[in-house]
Amino acid sequence: MLSQYKYRVMAVYILGLSMTIIDGTAVNVALPKLAEQFGVPTTEIEWVALAYLLALASAIPAAGWLGDRFGTKRIFLTALAVFVVGSLLCGAAQSLAQLIGARVLQGLGAGMITPIGSAMLFRAFPLEERATATVGVLSVAVVAPAIGPILGGVLVDNFSWRWIFLINLPIGLAGMTLATKWLREETQPSPGRLDVGGLVLSASGVSLLIFALSTGPDYGWLSLPISSAVIIGVVAVIALVVLELRLEQPMLALRLFGNRLFRTINISASMIYAGFFGWIFVVPLYLQDLRGFSATQSGLGQAPQAVGVFIVSNLIGKRVYVAIGPRRLMISGVILTALATAGFALFNLETPLWVVGVGSFVRGLSVGMVFVSVQTAVYATISNADTGRAASVFNTQRQFAFAGGVALAATVVATRISSVGGENAPSADLLGAYRWGFLAMAAIMLPAAAVSFFIHDADVAATRGLAT
Repeated sequence: MLSQYKYRVMAVYILGLSMTIIDGTAVNVALPKLAEQFGVPTTEIEWVALAYLLALASAIPAAGWLGDRFGTKRIFLTALAVFVVGSLLCGAAQSLAQLIGARVLQGLGAGMITPIGSAMLFRAFPLEERATATVGVLSVAVVAPAIGPILGGVLVDNFSWRWIFLINLPIGLAGMTLATKWLREETQPSPGRLDVGGLVLSASGVSLLIFALSTGPDYGWLSLPISSAVIIGVVAVIALVVLELRLEQPMLALRLFGNRLFRTINISASMIYAGFFGWIFVVPLYLQDLRGFSATQSGLGQAPQAVGVFIVSNLIGKRVYVAIGPRRLMISGVILTALATAGFALFNLETPLWVVGVGSFVRGLSVGMVFVSVQTAVYATISNADTGRAASVFNTQRQFAFAGGVALAATVVATRISSVGGENAPSADLLGAYRWGFLAMAAIMLPAAAVSFFIHDADVAATRGLAT
Protein backbone atom coordinates (compact mmCIF):
# COMPACT_ATOMS: atom_id res chain seq x y z
CA MET A 1 0.00 0.00 0.00
CA LEU A 2 2.85 2.40 0.83
CA SER A 3 4.01 2.09 -2.78
CA GLN A 4 1.27 4.58 -3.67
CA TYR A 5 2.26 8.20 -3.15
CA LYS A 6 -0.93 9.21 -1.32
CA TYR A 7 -0.34 6.63 1.40
CA ARG A 8 3.25 7.75 1.80
CA VAL A 9 2.01 11.30 2.37
CA MET A 10 -0.44 9.96 4.96
CA ALA A 11 2.28 7.99 6.76
CA VAL A 12 4.66 10.96 6.95
CA TYR A 13 1.92 13.34 8.10
CA ILE A 14 0.66 10.90 10.75
CA LEU A 15 4.20 10.50 12.10
CA GLY A 16 4.65 14.26 12.50
CA LEU A 17 1.13 14.83 13.82
CA SER A 18 1.32 12.10 16.45
CA MET A 19 4.65 13.44 17.70
CA THR A 20 3.29 16.94 18.26
CA ILE A 21 0.03 15.80 19.88
CA ILE A 22 1.65 13.30 22.25
CA ASP A 23 4.27 15.86 23.26
CA GLY A 24 1.68 18.56 23.90
CA THR A 25 -0.44 16.35 26.15
CA ALA A 26 2.45 14.60 27.92
CA VAL A 27 4.00 17.89 29.06
CA ASN A 28 0.89 18.78 31.09
CA VAL A 29 1.48 15.73 33.30
CA ALA A 30 5.05 16.86 33.97
CA LEU A 31 4.22 20.43 35.06
CA PRO A 32 4.16 19.67 38.82
CA LYS A 33 7.53 17.90 38.51
CA LEU A 34 8.94 20.82 36.53
CA ALA A 35 7.75 23.30 39.16
CA GLU A 36 9.58 21.25 41.78
CA GLN A 37 12.68 20.91 39.61
CA PHE A 38 13.05 24.65 38.96
CA GLY A 39 11.65 25.77 42.32
CA VAL A 40 8.93 28.02 40.90
CA PRO A 41 5.19 28.42 41.65
CA THR A 42 2.43 26.98 39.47
CA THR A 43 1.67 30.38 37.91
CA GLU A 44 5.18 30.48 36.44
CA ILE A 45 5.49 26.86 35.35
CA GLU A 46 2.25 27.16 33.36
CA TRP A 47 4.24 29.21 30.84
CA VAL A 48 5.90 25.97 29.72
CA ALA A 49 2.53 24.95 28.26
CA LEU A 50 1.30 28.44 27.39
CA ALA A 51 4.44 29.47 25.46
CA TYR A 52 4.05 26.39 23.25
CA LEU A 53 0.37 27.13 22.64
CA LEU A 54 0.93 30.80 21.77
CA ALA A 55 3.79 30.01 19.38
CA LEU A 56 1.76 27.28 17.72
CA ALA A 57 -1.26 29.56 17.27
CA SER A 58 0.83 32.39 15.81
CA ALA A 59 2.52 30.09 13.26
CA ILE A 60 -0.64 28.48 11.86
CA PRO A 61 -1.94 31.46 9.81
CA ALA A 62 1.34 31.82 7.90
CA ALA A 63 1.77 28.10 7.17
CA GLY A 64 -0.43 28.02 4.07
CA TRP A 65 1.39 30.88 2.33
CA LEU A 66 4.80 29.48 3.26
CA GLY A 67 3.91 26.12 1.73
CA ASP A 68 2.54 27.70 -1.45
CA ARG A 69 5.54 30.00 -1.82
CA PHE A 70 8.50 27.80 -0.86
CA GLY A 71 7.04 24.32 -1.37
CA THR A 72 5.10 22.05 0.96
CA LYS A 73 7.89 19.48 1.20
CA ARG A 74 10.51 22.09 2.09
CA ILE A 75 8.32 23.78 4.72
CA PHE A 76 7.15 20.47 6.20
CA LEU A 77 10.75 19.32 6.56
CA THR A 78 11.66 22.68 8.08
CA ALA A 79 8.78 22.39 10.55
CA LEU A 80 9.90 18.90 11.59
CA ALA A 81 13.49 20.09 11.99
CA VAL A 82 12.43 23.09 14.09
CA PHE A 83 10.33 20.83 16.32
CA VAL A 84 13.16 18.31 16.74
CA VAL A 85 15.73 21.01 17.58
CA GLY A 86 13.24 22.57 20.02
CA SER A 87 12.74 19.15 21.65
CA LEU A 88 16.49 18.68 22.02
CA LEU A 89 16.85 22.11 23.62
CA CYS A 90 13.91 21.37 25.95
CA GLY A 91 15.55 18.16 27.10
CA ALA A 92 18.83 19.96 27.72
CA ALA A 93 17.32 23.04 29.42
CA GLN A 94 19.05 24.07 32.66
CA SER A 95 16.65 26.85 33.63
CA LEU A 96 12.98 27.69 33.29
CA ALA A 97 13.77 30.52 30.87
CA GLN A 98 15.68 28.14 28.61
CA LEU A 99 12.85 25.63 28.71
CA ILE A 100 10.21 28.24 27.84
CA GLY A 101 12.34 29.54 24.96
CA ALA A 102 12.76 26.01 23.61
CA ARG A 103 9.02 25.42 23.93
CA VAL A 104 8.42 28.47 21.74
CA LEU A 105 10.62 26.87 19.10
CA GLN A 106 8.68 23.63 19.42
CA GLY A 107 5.39 25.51 19.05
CA LEU A 108 6.53 27.26 15.88
CA GLY A 109 7.37 23.90 14.31
CA ALA A 110 4.15 22.25 15.46
CA GLY A 111 2.09 25.18 14.17
CA MET A 112 3.28 24.50 10.62
CA ILE A 113 3.13 20.69 10.69
CA THR A 114 -0.66 20.35 10.89
CA PRO A 115 -1.83 22.80 8.16
CA ILE A 116 0.99 21.89 5.75
CA GLY A 117 0.51 18.17 6.37
CA SER A 118 -3.25 18.31 5.91
CA ALA A 119 -2.86 20.34 2.70
CA MET A 120 -0.45 17.74 1.28
CA LEU A 121 -2.77 14.93 2.34
CA PHE A 122 -5.95 16.27 0.76
CA ARG A 123 -4.13 17.23 -2.42
CA ALA A 124 -2.78 13.68 -2.69
CA PHE A 125 -6.15 11.98 -2.19
CA PRO A 126 -8.87 12.49 -4.83
CA LEU A 127 -12.26 13.71 -3.60
CA GLU A 128 -13.86 10.28 -3.68
CA GLU A 129 -11.12 8.94 -1.35
CA ARG A 130 -11.10 11.81 1.16
CA ALA A 131 -12.97 9.67 3.70
CA THR A 132 -10.12 7.14 3.62
CA ALA A 133 -7.58 9.88 4.29
CA THR A 134 -9.70 11.28 7.09
CA VAL A 135 -10.08 7.93 8.84
CA GLY A 136 -6.34 7.34 8.86
CA VAL A 137 -5.45 10.72 10.32
CA LEU A 138 -8.43 10.90 12.68
CA SER A 139 -7.47 7.63 14.34
CA VAL A 140 -4.11 9.11 15.35
CA ALA A 141 -5.45 12.59 16.16
CA VAL A 142 -7.82 11.16 18.76
CA VAL A 143 -5.78 8.24 20.11
CA ALA A 144 -2.61 10.32 20.56
CA PRO A 145 -4.11 12.62 23.26
CA ALA A 146 -5.03 9.52 25.25
CA ILE A 147 -1.51 8.11 24.95
CA GLY A 148 0.25 11.38 25.86
CA PRO A 149 -0.72 11.66 29.55
CA ILE A 150 -0.06 7.98 30.21
CA LEU A 151 3.33 8.07 28.47
CA GLY A 152 4.19 11.32 30.24
CA GLY A 153 3.35 9.81 33.61
CA VAL A 154 5.48 6.74 32.97
CA LEU A 155 8.49 8.80 31.82
CA VAL A 156 8.24 11.29 34.70
CA ASP A 157 7.70 8.67 37.39
CA ASN A 158 10.31 6.16 36.21
CA PHE A 159 12.92 8.13 34.31
CA SER A 160 13.17 11.91 33.96
CA TRP A 161 10.98 14.76 32.74
CA ARG A 162 13.64 15.37 30.08
CA TRP A 163 12.62 12.18 28.27
CA ILE A 164 9.23 13.69 27.48
CA PHE A 165 11.11 15.89 25.02
CA LEU A 166 14.05 13.68 24.09
CA ILE A 167 11.76 10.86 22.95
CA ASN A 168 10.76 13.14 20.05
CA LEU A 169 14.25 12.96 18.53
CA PRO A 170 14.12 9.45 16.99
CA ILE A 171 10.51 9.97 15.91
CA GLY A 172 11.25 13.33 14.35
CA LEU A 173 14.39 12.13 12.60
CA ALA A 174 12.47 9.16 11.18
CA GLY A 175 9.81 11.55 9.92
CA MET A 176 12.42 13.79 8.30
CA THR A 177 14.08 10.81 6.62
CA LEU A 178 10.82 9.51 5.18
CA ALA A 179 9.69 12.99 4.16
CA THR A 180 12.95 13.56 2.30
CA LYS A 181 12.65 10.23 0.52
CA TRP A 182 8.91 10.06 -0.17
CA LEU A 183 7.42 13.54 -0.55
CA ARG A 184 7.20 15.49 -3.77
CA GLU A 185 7.79 19.21 -3.86
CA GLU A 186 4.64 21.25 -4.53
CA THR A 187 4.41 24.98 -5.02
CA GLN A 188 1.62 27.19 -6.32
CA PRO A 189 2.16 29.36 -9.41
CA SER A 190 0.94 32.63 -7.87
CA PRO A 191 1.39 32.58 -4.08
CA GLY A 192 1.86 36.35 -3.91
CA ARG A 193 4.49 38.31 -2.03
CA LEU A 194 5.02 38.07 1.71
CA ASP A 195 2.09 39.78 3.41
CA VAL A 196 4.07 41.44 6.20
CA GLY A 197 1.07 43.31 7.58
CA GLY A 198 -1.03 40.15 7.65
CA LEU A 199 1.80 38.20 9.27
CA VAL A 200 2.23 40.76 12.08
CA LEU A 201 -1.50 41.28 12.66
CA SER A 202 -2.35 37.56 12.62
CA ALA A 203 0.52 36.56 14.90
CA SER A 204 -0.21 39.33 17.41
CA GLY A 205 -4.01 39.15 17.28
CA VAL A 206 -4.26 35.36 17.44
CA SER A 207 -1.63 34.96 20.18
CA LEU A 208 -3.10 37.76 22.34
CA LEU A 209 -6.62 36.36 22.15
CA ILE A 210 -5.38 32.81 22.82
CA PHE A 211 -3.45 34.19 25.80
CA ALA A 212 -6.58 35.89 27.12
CA LEU A 213 -8.72 32.79 26.67
CA SER A 214 -6.08 30.56 28.28
CA THR A 215 -5.34 32.72 31.35
CA GLY A 216 -8.57 34.68 31.79
CA PRO A 217 -10.09 32.17 34.24
CA ASP A 218 -6.93 32.37 36.43
CA TYR A 219 -6.23 36.12 36.40
CA GLY A 220 -9.84 37.33 36.11
CA TRP A 221 -11.53 38.53 32.93
CA LEU A 222 -11.54 42.17 34.09
CA SER A 223 -7.91 42.21 35.20
CA LEU A 224 -5.60 44.64 33.39
CA PRO A 225 -3.46 42.02 31.58
CA ILE A 226 -6.47 40.10 30.28
CA SER A 227 -8.64 43.09 29.33
CA SER A 228 -5.68 44.71 27.57
CA ALA A 229 -4.90 41.51 25.67
CA VAL A 230 -8.55 41.21 24.58
CA ILE A 231 -8.80 44.82 23.40
CA ILE A 232 -5.50 44.81 21.50
CA GLY A 233 -6.17 41.33 20.12
CA VAL A 234 -9.64 42.24 18.86
CA VAL A 235 -8.34 45.43 17.23
CA ALA A 236 -5.54 43.45 15.56
CA VAL A 237 -7.97 40.82 14.26
CA ILE A 238 -10.36 43.46 12.89
CA ALA A 239 -7.45 45.19 11.16
CA LEU A 240 -6.34 41.79 9.83
CA VAL A 241 -9.77 41.10 8.32
CA VAL A 242 -9.90 44.53 6.64
CA LEU A 243 -6.37 44.15 5.27
CA GLU A 244 -6.68 40.56 4.04
CA LEU A 245 -9.96 41.20 2.21
CA ARG A 246 -8.37 44.07 0.33
CA LEU A 247 -5.31 42.17 -0.87
CA GLU A 248 -5.38 40.11 -4.05
CA GLN A 249 -3.02 37.51 -2.58
CA PRO A 250 -3.42 37.68 1.22
CA MET A 251 -1.52 35.45 3.62
CA LEU A 252 -4.73 34.32 5.35
CA ALA A 253 -7.37 33.71 2.67
CA LEU A 254 -10.46 34.92 4.54
CA ARG A 255 -12.26 35.18 1.19
CA LEU A 256 -12.67 31.40 1.46
CA PHE A 257 -15.48 32.03 3.95
CA GLY A 258 -17.46 33.07 0.89
CA ASN A 259 -17.50 29.36 0.02
CA ARG A 260 -20.80 28.08 1.42
CA LEU A 261 -19.68 24.60 2.46
CA PHE A 262 -16.35 25.73 3.92
CA ARG A 263 -18.05 28.51 5.89
CA THR A 264 -20.83 26.29 7.24
CA ILE A 265 -18.51 23.50 8.38
CA ASN A 266 -16.09 25.97 9.99
CA ILE A 267 -18.89 27.58 12.02
CA SER A 268 -20.26 24.21 13.07
CA ALA A 269 -16.81 22.75 13.80
CA SER A 270 -15.84 25.68 16.03
CA MET A 271 -18.68 24.84 18.44
CA ILE A 272 -17.98 21.11 18.22
CA TYR A 273 -14.28 21.51 19.01
CA ALA A 274 -15.01 23.96 21.84
CA GLY A 275 -17.28 21.43 23.56
CA PHE A 276 -14.95 18.54 22.78
CA PHE A 277 -11.83 20.15 24.30
CA GLY A 278 -13.75 21.76 27.15
CA TRP A 279 -14.98 18.33 28.26
CA ILE A 280 -11.40 17.04 28.18
CA PHE A 281 -10.53 19.89 30.58
CA VAL A 282 -13.39 19.26 33.04
CA VAL A 283 -13.09 15.46 33.34
CA PRO A 284 -9.67 15.38 35.08
CA LEU A 285 -10.79 18.18 37.43
CA TYR A 286 -13.80 16.12 38.41
CA LEU A 287 -11.81 12.90 38.78
CA GLN A 288 -8.64 14.26 40.41
CA ASP A 289 -9.57 17.44 42.29
CA LEU A 290 -13.00 16.32 43.46
CA ARG A 291 -12.83 12.53 43.55
CA GLY A 292 -9.14 12.11 44.46
CA PHE A 293 -8.18 9.75 41.64
CA SER A 294 -4.57 9.72 40.41
CA ALA A 295 -3.47 11.21 37.10
CA THR A 296 -3.13 7.73 35.64
CA GLN A 297 -6.64 6.75 36.75
CA SER A 298 -7.97 9.99 35.34
CA GLY A 299 -6.32 9.24 32.01
CA LEU A 300 -7.84 5.77 32.00
CA GLY A 301 -11.26 7.30 32.64
CA GLN A 302 -10.95 9.43 29.49
CA ALA A 303 -9.11 6.93 27.27
CA PRO A 304 -12.25 4.98 26.19
CA GLN A 305 -13.37 8.07 24.26
CA ALA A 306 -10.40 7.60 21.93
CA VAL A 307 -11.32 3.92 21.57
CA GLY A 308 -14.86 4.88 20.60
CA VAL A 309 -13.66 7.35 17.98
CA PHE A 310 -11.19 4.79 16.63
CA ILE A 311 -13.89 2.12 16.28
CA VAL A 312 -16.34 4.44 14.53
CA SER A 313 -13.82 5.97 12.16
CA ASN A 314 -12.16 2.69 11.16
CA LEU A 315 -15.09 0.27 11.08
CA ILE A 316 -18.20 2.18 10.07
CA GLY A 317 -17.35 5.86 9.64
CA LYS A 318 -16.50 5.76 5.94
CA ARG A 319 -19.43 3.52 5.06
CA VAL A 320 -21.95 5.63 6.97
CA TYR A 321 -20.55 8.84 5.50
CA VAL A 322 -20.91 7.50 1.96
CA ALA A 323 -24.40 6.14 2.69
CA ILE A 324 -26.08 9.16 4.29
CA GLY A 325 -23.71 12.11 3.80
CA PRO A 326 -22.29 14.65 6.25
CA ARG A 327 -25.45 16.72 6.76
CA ARG A 328 -27.52 14.09 8.56
CA LEU A 329 -24.43 12.48 10.07
CA MET A 330 -23.31 15.74 11.68
CA ILE A 331 -26.79 16.69 12.92
CA SER A 332 -27.36 13.32 14.59
CA GLY A 333 -23.77 13.03 15.77
CA VAL A 334 -23.73 16.45 17.40
CA ILE A 335 -27.01 15.81 19.22
CA LEU A 336 -25.82 12.43 20.50
CA THR A 337 -22.45 13.89 21.56
CA ALA A 338 -24.17 16.74 23.43
CA LEU A 339 -26.43 14.25 25.20
CA ALA A 340 -23.45 12.04 26.10
CA THR A 341 -21.60 15.11 27.43
CA ALA A 342 -24.60 16.24 29.48
CA GLY A 343 -24.85 12.70 30.87
CA PHE A 344 -21.69 13.33 32.88
CA ALA A 345 -23.69 15.83 34.95
CA LEU A 346 -25.52 12.82 36.40
CA PHE A 347 -22.34 11.46 37.99
CA ASN A 348 -21.89 11.89 41.73
CA LEU A 349 -19.21 11.37 44.38
CA GLU A 350 -19.60 7.58 44.31
CA THR A 351 -19.81 6.94 40.56
CA PRO A 352 -17.35 4.10 39.77
CA LEU A 353 -14.45 4.85 37.46
CA TRP A 354 -15.63 2.17 35.02
CA VAL A 355 -18.94 4.02 34.60
CA VAL A 356 -16.99 7.16 33.73
CA GLY A 357 -15.09 5.07 31.20
CA VAL A 358 -18.33 3.79 29.66
CA GLY A 359 -19.60 7.36 29.38
CA SER A 360 -16.36 8.37 27.67
CA PHE A 361 -16.67 5.45 25.26
CA VAL A 362 -20.24 6.39 24.29
CA ARG A 363 -19.15 9.98 23.75
CA GLY A 364 -16.33 8.75 21.50
CA LEU A 365 -18.76 6.73 19.38
CA SER A 366 -20.93 9.83 18.92
CA VAL A 367 -18.25 12.42 18.23
CA GLY A 368 -16.42 10.02 15.91
CA MET A 369 -19.26 10.36 13.39
CA VAL A 370 -18.93 14.13 13.54
CA PHE A 371 -15.16 14.20 13.09
CA VAL A 372 -15.27 11.91 10.06
CA SER A 373 -17.80 14.25 8.42
CA VAL A 374 -15.95 17.47 9.26
CA GLN A 375 -12.52 16.34 8.10
CA THR A 376 -13.80 14.66 4.94
CA ALA A 377 -16.12 17.43 3.74
CA VAL A 378 -14.47 20.69 4.84
CA TYR A 379 -12.25 21.05 1.74
CA ALA A 380 -14.63 19.35 -0.72
CA THR A 381 -15.36 22.54 -2.69
CA ILE A 382 -11.91 24.11 -2.23
CA SER A 383 -9.52 23.98 -5.19
CA ASN A 384 -6.14 22.28 -4.86
CA ALA A 385 -4.47 25.66 -5.22
CA ASP A 386 -6.39 27.03 -2.23
CA THR A 387 -6.16 23.94 -0.02
CA GLY A 388 -3.03 25.16 1.81
CA ARG A 389 -4.60 28.52 2.67
CA ALA A 390 -7.87 26.80 3.63
CA ALA A 391 -5.99 24.47 5.99
CA SER A 392 -4.44 27.49 7.72
CA VAL A 393 -7.86 29.13 8.16
CA PHE A 394 -9.46 25.91 9.43
CA ASN A 395 -6.68 25.14 11.89
CA THR A 396 -6.63 28.73 13.16
CA GLN A 397 -10.33 28.59 14.03
CA ARG A 398 -9.84 25.16 15.61
CA GLN A 399 -7.14 26.60 17.87
CA PHE A 400 -9.50 29.41 18.89
CA ALA A 401 -12.23 26.85 19.56
CA PHE A 402 -9.87 24.80 21.70
CA ALA A 403 -8.89 27.79 23.83
CA GLY A 404 -12.44 29.13 23.95
CA GLY A 405 -13.94 25.84 25.09
CA VAL A 406 -11.36 25.39 27.84
CA ALA A 407 -11.82 29.03 28.92
CA LEU A 408 -15.60 28.66 29.13
CA ALA A 409 -15.32 25.40 31.05
CA ALA A 410 -12.76 26.83 33.48
CA THR A 411 -14.83 29.98 34.04
CA VAL A 412 -18.05 28.06 34.70
CA VAL A 413 -16.37 25.67 37.13
CA ALA A 414 -14.44 28.42 38.93
CA THR A 415 -17.50 30.64 39.24
CA ARG A 416 -19.62 27.87 40.71
CA ILE A 417 -16.84 26.87 43.12
CA SER A 418 -16.61 30.47 44.34
CA SER A 419 -20.38 30.59 44.84
CA VAL A 420 -20.24 27.73 47.37
CA GLY A 421 -17.34 29.11 49.37
CA GLY A 422 -14.22 28.11 47.43
CA GLU A 423 -12.17 24.95 47.06
CA ASN A 424 -12.34 24.17 50.80
CA ALA A 425 -16.12 23.74 50.65
CA PRO A 426 -17.54 20.23 51.22
CA SER A 427 -17.27 17.90 48.25
CA ALA A 428 -21.05 17.59 48.06
CA ASP A 429 -21.27 21.35 47.48
CA LEU A 430 -18.42 21.39 44.97
CA LEU A 431 -19.98 18.62 42.86
CA GLY A 432 -22.42 21.06 41.32
CA ALA A 433 -19.59 23.13 39.83
CA TYR A 434 -18.35 20.22 37.74
CA ARG A 435 -21.87 19.29 36.74
CA TRP A 436 -22.41 22.80 35.42
CA GLY A 437 -19.12 22.50 33.55
CA PHE A 438 -20.34 19.38 31.73
CA LEU A 439 -23.71 20.99 30.95
CA ALA A 440 -21.99 24.08 29.56
CA MET A 441 -19.93 21.95 27.19
CA ALA A 442 -23.06 20.15 26.02
CA ALA A 443 -24.86 23.46 25.50
CA ILE A 444 -22.08 24.99 23.40
CA MET A 445 -22.15 22.00 21.03
CA LEU A 446 -25.89 21.86 20.38
CA PRO A 447 -26.12 24.90 18.04
CA ALA A 448 -23.72 23.08 15.71
CA ALA A 449 -26.57 20.70 14.86
CA ALA A 450 -28.68 23.62 13.64
CA VAL A 451 -25.78 25.05 11.60
CA SER A 452 -25.10 21.63 10.06
CA PHE A 453 -28.64 21.67 8.67
CA PHE A 454 -27.38 24.13 6.01
CA ILE A 455 -24.83 21.71 4.57
CA HIS A 456 -25.86 20.77 1.03
CA ASP A 457 -25.28 17.13 0.16
CA ALA A 458 -24.77 18.11 -3.48
CA ASP A 459 -21.64 20.04 -2.47
CA VAL A 460 -19.99 16.90 -1.12
CA ALA A 461 -21.23 14.37 -3.66
CA ALA A 462 -17.72 13.80 -5.00
CA THR A 463 -16.41 12.85 -1.53
CA ARG A 464 -19.11 10.14 -1.43
CA GLY A 465 -18.20 8.78 -4.86
CA LEU A 466 -21.49 10.01 -6.32
CA ALA A 467 -20.06 12.58 -8.74
CA THR A 468 -16.76 13.78 -10.15
